[in-house]
Amino acid sequence: MRRFNTKRFNGKFTPLDNNIDKLVAFTPSLDKNWRDNQQIKSKPYQVETLDAVRQFQDEGWKIKGSYQNREKSNRISSHFIKMEHPDLVIRNDKGQREALANVLISNSCSGTKPMTLDVGAFRMVCSNGLYSMGSISHAAIKHNEKNQHHLPEIIGNFNLKTSGVLEEFKKLKEVQLSPYQRSELAFKAAGLRFGDDVNFDVEQLLNSHRKEDEGDSLWSVYNRIQENLTQSNLLIDRNGNLIRGINDVKDDVKVNQQLFELVHELV
Repeated sequence: MRRFNTKRFNGKFTPLDNNIDKLVAFTPSLDKNWRDNQQIKSKPYQVETLDAVRQFQDEGWKIKGSYQNREKSNRISSHFIKMEHPDLVIRNDKGQREALANVLISNSCSGTKPMTLDVGAFRMVCSNGLYSMGSISHAAIKHNEKNQHHLPEIIGNFNLKTSGVLEEFKKLKEVQLSPYQRSELAFKAAGLRFGDDVNFDVEQLLNSHRKEDEGDSLWSVYNRIQENLTQSNLLIDRNGNLIRGINDVKDDVKVNQQLFELVHELV
């Protein structure tokens, strides 16, 4: 039996390079026997995350990383698996791959909540996931015998919708923003994460950290805001302190989805 170093960064996905043995080693809550030993009761017809992962692999998806969410008691309550598809891409003006389609699978250990699937785009330039929001990009699979039996069909249909999500992202490149629109979007985006407690100059959200993100297209502005809003040490508060990024995966997905909704209003 292969052994892996299971140390991971707090709040971050463990990279897995499409290795399913590694996936199970780093994410023991995928294993029903492990959950039973931990006295975590599963639903009678629980739709297993590992089955979904294998079905996605059959559709050409690769395992990118995993993360387990813990409660305050340190008990693992849910897990998240990120996968990407090498053939479903967004290309830049030079025809180079700029982003890959990704899917985020989330599932509770006890089956008290449905398994969810969310499609987005994984930017190759800064390793940030951009999640879209809407009926074409989200699925909730309830734990029952019917869904257990039809999981391959459900994932196959979901896979077909992915190209539609990428088309939504591509539309952002066609929209040019005025200085007012850029500032307004940055102001609204800051509120998604910080609410009324915005203790920094929101114009910082428009800062570019690489040549690829320069420009006034909605795509470029979106990417700059997304990175600055979610990553650590890119914003400075009014007291001169660096602001930490989002470490909790659920919060990260929520902010990303809400940000896409804001951005999509400008298309």
